[in-house]
Amino acid sequence: MISISRADYWESGFGIVPAAAASHLGAMRILDVEQAPVAEAASLTAHLIAEEAVHAAFVAPTGIILFTDRRILLVQREHLLEARIETSSYPYRAVRHFSIQEGEAAESRSTVRIWIGDEAQPLHLRANPGTDLRPLQRLLADRLA
Repeated sequence: MISISRADYWESGFGIVPAAAASHLGAMRILDVEQAPVAEAASLTAHLIAEEAVHAAFVAPTGIILFTDRRILLVQREHLLEARIETSSYPYRAVRHFSIQEGEAAESRSTVRIWIGDEAQPLHLRANPGTDLRPLQRLLADRLA
């Protein structure tokens, strides 16, 4: 079960808004994610194309992010009760660089930041303690090589 905390919101001159909506304000998009089984990723969205293989999948309270053999697919709602869904598809060639921070302690969160296209701020994924980000790091390094 995924819970929402104060960290899921971003404070701006427009008031407090969901972090997923912050991308529309030119700010960093922050998603608290849990790793999802790759085998179940196709059931999470209808936006995959035929024979597109998912290599890593993460779920957030407001959406999902999939790392496939062709692209990064971000499917999100502005907030939990929103009916509209925004789908963003980024080819790996649009990724400028990425960083991964992992803590030593078992209870520390890992973070991934991905700078995409001409966006000033990165896509920021905060993974729960114990999430293994090494496969994602290898995938991104391979696609950016």
